[in-house]
Amino acid sequence: MRGKIITILFIILIFGFGAFNLLMPDQAFSENENRYLAQSPAFSPSALADGSYMQKLGEYMTDQFPFRNQWVGLKTLTELSVGKQDSGGVYFGKDGYLIEMFDQVDEDRYEKNWKTVKAFSDDAEQTQGIRVQTMLVPAASGILKDHLPANTPEVDQGALLEQARAGGVSLFDVTDVLQAHDTEYIYYKTDHHWTSLGAYYAYQAWQESLEKETKPLTAYTKEVLSDQFYGTTYSKANLYTVKPDTITAYYTKDQVEVSYNSGAETASSAYTRSYLQVKDKYSVFFNGNQPVTEIKGRNPQGGNLLLIKDSYANTFAQFALEDYAEVHLIDLRYYKEAVVDYIKEHQISDVLILYSLKNFAGDKDIYALSTGVG
Repeated sequence: MRGKIITILFIILIFGFGAFNLLMPDQAFSENENRYLAQSPAFSPSALADGSYMQKLGEYMTDQFPFRNQWVGLKTLTELSVGKQDSGGVYFGKDGYLIEMFDQVDEDRYEKNWKTVKAFSDDAEQTQGIRVQTMLVPAASGILKDHLPANTPEVDQGALLEQARAGGVSLFDVTDVLQAHDTEYIYYKTDHHWTSLGAYYAYQAWQESLEKETKPLTAYTKEVLSDQFYGTTYSKANLYTVKPDTITAYYTKDQVEVSYNSGAETASSAYTRSYLQVKDKYSVFFNGNQPVTEIKGRNPQGGNLLLIKDSYANTFAQFALEDYAEVHLIDLRYYKEAVVDYIKEHQISDVLILYSLKNFAGDKDIYALSTGVG
């Protein structure tokens, strides 16, 4: 009798979820995961024969499973309760930190990327007399080591940086700077980015290496933009017990002229505050990742800075605009024209290639730098 009851309950559970799934409208976008979800695939005999229909159907059922986020969260809590140290590519760190894993690297891709950067830098210096520097920001796992579980199989980020430096890349290493402040709030707890404070310390050290003065942190107005930010590592782990992060802005004046994509869109602030109403709150900095962003800075005599970047540069740029006449941001994921031509056209005086080390090591768009080189 017990076996029959368990079987009946199991059948009710399976068919109940199936019926519920059919009645519920499909979701197009997951704010929690910041991605579009798989939709019901179109059936055809050929798609069934080559297996693509069943593959897409599986992806659809997984993405549209009822209460998917809640089940993932329950799975994470279960794993944590039995002593597991990670889930979904995220470590359960001390003090509420959810730290993204960096446990493997594509050596060939990484070598190709820094060699591309080296060729671009040499070309810019030889043909235009402009020095190009590179800042590869260590992942939180490389700085907040005391917060990691014991014996985590992380890559040696210092060795990766040394490899690029030995290859001739003009590398400004921020490892020591960030480690000197590792007890402060320099990385988000639920996201893979550094905070505004971490970006400030890196920016200040970089400017000092150029023998330029920077404003002390006390000279800025500090504004909490949100205290309810749950980022990418939270989305992967769905650990409900973790507290939200705080996003902070630093500025001397909120108003600044910003142009996106050659004037297709303009703004009067570095902060696109509409993003504070959705999950992707980090995009509040300069409207997220745009192909080209042009900012009119506050120092007419400061020259024009070009940041060739990933999203780590978005919060970094709020400090740079204080010291330059213009700050330009190019995201190679979306910008495919010759960067050397852009440098000439906009009279760029300083170039900084700014990426998170983890992203740079696996990025497939760095090759776009080679356009126009040589």
